[in-house]
Amino acid sequence: MCMRSKKKVTEEIVLLRYYNVLFYLFFKTGMDDFKKQCLINRIDAGESMRMKQIQDWCHCHQILFKTKFVYRKDFSLRANLWNLYSYSRFKIGLIYR
Repeated sequence: MCMRSKKKVTEEIVLLRYYNVLFYLFFKTGMDDFKKQCLINRIDAGESMRMKQIQDWCHCHQILFKTKFVYRKDFSLRANLWNLYSYSRFKIGLIYR
C-alpha cells in the first residue's frame, strides 16, 4: 500500500549567475533550508564554482535546477560567443549524462 501526502510542497527559487548562464535552483521550503544556506555560505566566502561544479553540487544534494543562457551587452561579441559555446557543451553533457 502506498501512502501519499496531500500536503503541497512549496519551493524557493535561488538564482545564480555564472557569466552568461542563469541557474535556477529549486529548494523545497522547510526541507532544503540547510542545503541552501550551505551553498550561500560557500558563495559568500568567495568560493568560485564552475557550471559543472554547480551541476554536481545540485545532483549530490538532490536539488532540481534549470539553466538559461542570456546574451550580455556588457560583454564583447567574442566573449558572448565563447560563453555560448561553453554553455552548449555543458548542455550536451547533461543530455548524455
